[in-house]
Amino acid sequence: MDSEQQLIEAAKSDKTEFVKLYDKYFDQIYKYMLTRVADVQLAEDLTSQTFLIALEKIDGYKWTGKPFSAWLYRVAINEMNQHYRKAKKNREVAMREWQEAGEKFDPADTNLKESENREEETANLRVLNQAIQKLKPGDQDILSLKFFENLSYKEIAGTLGISVSNVGVKLNRATDRLAKICNI
Repeated sequence: MDSEQQLIEAAKSDKTEFVKLYDKYFDQIYKYMLTRVADVQLAEDLTSQTFLIALEKIDGYKWTGKPFSAWLYRVAINEMNQHYRKAKKNREVAMREWQEAGEKFDPADTNLKESENREEETANLRVLNQAIQKLKPGDQDILSLKFFENLSYKEIAGTLGISVSNVGVKLNRATDRLAKICNI
């Protein structure tokens, strides 16, 4: 299997080789977008835009030893922020629309207990998402990268361009602010 650095260099030499990076990271970036924007169509659009920009700017990417995903997350965060600056959309409305669309397409569940558990989990996620949306974008980013994407402090530091120790400080502060919003 090719190393990440080799995949990047191959993509720089031949743009058709970018598909290997796309295949490797698509699910990861899409999942991140979906947890942040809570709108399937918007997540798909922003993910596509993220990879289009990555393809266009791959020649300017400099290997620093950090995972390529850190750069992709940075591009994704920038695209999402740019979208919201332009559209000035209320993220809670997007969340409600996403949930309503998901409810329309849920298959019939024959096991009542599973259905109840899913409903409770969906309700909890809805409350959590609404609370997270009340935070500043920086707090949303760091919480999402840590708890939804399960990135290490080092990976988060590389993605956000901050020190590893600063990740811990920012994460603790964001968690405290989230707890206050949730009255915990």
